Amino acid sequence: MKFRLLAALLIAPLAAWAAYPDMSALRPHGGQIGADVKLTITGARLDDFEDLMFYTPGFKVKSVESRAANKVELTLSIDKSVRAGNHVMRVRTKSGVSHMRQFFASPFPNVEEKEPNSEFAGAQPIALNQTVEGVILSEDVDYFKLTVKKGQRIGVQVDGLRLAAIPQGAMDPYVAILDKDRFEKAASDDTILHRQDGYCSFTAEYDGEYYVMVRESSYRGSANSFYRLHVGDFRRPDAIYPAGGKLGTKLTVRFLEPRDSFAEEVSLPAEDDPEFVLYPKSQPPAPSGNLFRLSTVDNTLEAEPNNVAEQGTVAAEAAAYALNGIIGQPGDVDFFRVPLKKGQVFECRALAQTLGSPLDPVVTVLSPKGNSLASNDDGGGMRRLDSRFRLTAPADGVYTVRVTDHLERGGVNFVYRIEMVASQPSLTFASPDYTVNDTSYRQFLAVPKGGRMALRENFTRNGVGGDYRFELQGLPAGVKLLDDAAPGSLPGVPLVLEAAADAPHGGAVVTPRLLPLDPNNKIVGQMRRTYDIVRIGNVIYYQGIEDQLPVAVVDEAPYSLEIQKPETPLVRNGIFNLKVVAQRKEGFKAPIRVFMVWTPPGVSSLGEQTIPAGATECVFQLSAKADVEAKAWKFVVQGEADAGKGRVYNASPFAELVTEAPYVAANAIPLTAMEVGTPGLMVTNLEVLRPFEGEAVAQLVGAPDTIRIAPIKVTKDTKELRFTVETDGKSRVGKTGNMFVQVDIPTGKGLATHRIALGSTLRLDAPRKAAPAPVAKAAAPAAGKPAAPAAAPAPVVLSRLEQLRLKNEAPKN
Repeated sequence: MKFRLLAALLIAPLAAWAAYPDMSALRPHGGQIGADVKLTITGARLDDFEDLMFYTPGFKVKSVESRAANKVELTLSIDKSVRAGNHVMRVRTKSGVSHMRQFFASPFPNVEEKEPNSEFAGAQPIALNQTVEGVILSEDVDYFKLTVKKGQRIGVQVDGLRLAAIPQGAMDPYVAILDKDRFEKAASDDTILHRQDGYCSFTAEYDGEYYVMVRESSYRGSANSFYRLHVGDFRRPDAIYPAGGKLGTKLTVRFLEPRDSFAEEVSLPAEDDPEFVLYPKSQPPAPSGNLFRLSTVDNTLEAEPNNVAEQGTVAAEAAAYALNGIIGQPGDVDFFRVPLKKGQVFECRALAQTLGSPLDPVVTVLSPKGNSLASNDDGGGMRRLDSRFRLTAPADGVYTVRVTDHLERGGVNFVYRIEMVASQPSLTFASPDYTVNDTSYRQFLAVPKGGRMALRENFTRNGVGGDYRFELQGLPAGVKLLDDAAPGSLPGVPLVLEAAADAPHGGAVVTPRLLPLDPNNKIVGQMRRTYDIVRIGNVIYYQGIEDQLPVAVVDEAPYSLEIQKPETPLVRNGIFNLKVVAQRKEGFKAPIRVFMVWTPPGVSSLGEQTIPAGATECVFQLSAKADVEAKAWKFVVQGEADAGKGRVYNASPFAELVTEAPYVAANAIPLTAMEVGTPGLMVTNLEVLRPFEGEAVAQLVGAPDTIRIAPIKVTKDTKELRFTVETDGKSRVGKTGNMFVQVDIPTGKGLATHRIALGSTLRLDAPRKAAPAPVAKAAAPAAGKPAAPAAAPAPVVLSRLEQLRLKNEAPKN
């Protein structure tokens, strides 16, 4: 597991067979490196607890003292090789795997906060180099007292919001160091490095007592507002300069504090680690480190004065650049002069707040003539105010890079690193979020004995092609990967693990990789999934990057799923009803949610169906586009049910469905107009693309129920489709569009359903009024009698178009 920021995950509440365990709280939230800690886990469905699954090595459950449905007590051993900071973990029971939580490792022993300590006079005595585990209630303030010598450093760091497991327990801490007269000597609310969690330090001015005060910044709090307060003689740097270095090299860096700094030589690893952290080795151990950027590019360090373009620090010509500097005072501007070649394309990224610097960088690139080519303020992502943009050099020459703070601030810790690198080939994969506001839901593989579990893995390719295969080393005993293929032509594939019926309970955190089939391809695909660490509603406070996958063998599920073997193909522009059948254990009658894990490009379906309580099947209607590739595809569905003790997962085996070219085609039926009550015909051509045996049935689909269109039979010799349309007084006047012809062609053991003549249209007009009967010519009058008055002329019969025109021209009242 890689993590950009430290904190605890929100744990979603969950609702007998296998269970989905709920780890809602830990006490304590961390332990001392190189020691054992008594750990109490509370939650639900924990009575069959087996182990803790840590994403980093060095943790071991030494013993389990008690197990109950809502609580587990155990002893956890923390090896001395474990680094200080947070570590991701899950609970594994015989019947499931929990959501993630964070566990904090500290160089100091734990001390419990003891009430009453809400008054300055009643401050709880502690010693340096201890970690206090406490809780802040509403309007609560906790005081701690320590005795130090003049000149001794007092370092303080608090973990509060990063411990949040539920929104109601989220704490935004405020921490301060006070002297014996209650004057604040140092204080911290929020920090760039740890966001809402603060840290500060102070050098004692006298021998005697100093105090540390902790409260919620707005005087809120609750029984779930926990904190870890680290108090010691450690130094807590804000940032490091330079902020990055070249892999496999040694370099001297400065650890920067608001009023001081110190230098150390560090050796950088040979392999990239996007979450690499540096800790001072010449100083007393600190409870956390500083993020440090690793790259393959040599550093260019600013040389003052460089606050005008003409004095910009000159970078040696190279294929990529890493420009490092500090905006040392308010209003400071740094310039670099960088030689570029025409046509070079660079991905440019400013790293500042991502690495703990308070700088809000604005980066501008000027052409050799001084024209602005690119500029960016906040494009870096990860909820940070760093810059990111792409640059293409229009000509050979020396370009100028300008760096400043958005608000023209500056200081000794306003560090930045500008990376200008050509786009590098890469391949990453990750499963999508399966629900809203919960990035941990179904992000594991809890494989039931004799069953399966599936995840969808989406690929992100940058200049990388070709076929790959999945590699998952270190799977639990009895677990296997059903299909390792990752074709280069697909945007993603399902990843399905299966456990043998006799597989023992067990678990492992594995690092999945994608290995190229072409030996000349050296790019290895890695899992890179962004997840929320602390999220309250729609506000994300902390995120991390996951590159490992927890896998466990759990109890047998009370149901199994199977896709009924398709006997006919899915044709282009056609549909196919994919039936899923459930086998239930005796007594299990709960509804089963069934998820379509994946569909190939050009095939779509609803993402979810439900097998009702007591029922045994559901159907997914697959719809194919006209350009879907003709081949055999492997489909799989994932089941989820509440078996009385939480969610239970089980996936189907793969089922193969073939997509094929259609047997028939037809043009859309052109606009056909007819009067209500008068039968009519809708006609189009039929092209037989592939001969078929027997009679097929064609029906015109999309008309209202009040319009009757009888289906017709067609054969391989049919050239034309002629549908009789019947209407009556219930049929509404107007246009019906987007109609199509569905043709069911017998093939194999079923029917291949086609949709052709897409976009056909029917218009119904009102019946025209009948013309009056002709008037007989009057006979000539007899002699001496007056002539009869002339008959009125017969009314003119107007067409529908003429009636509308007259209506439109009539004067309006």
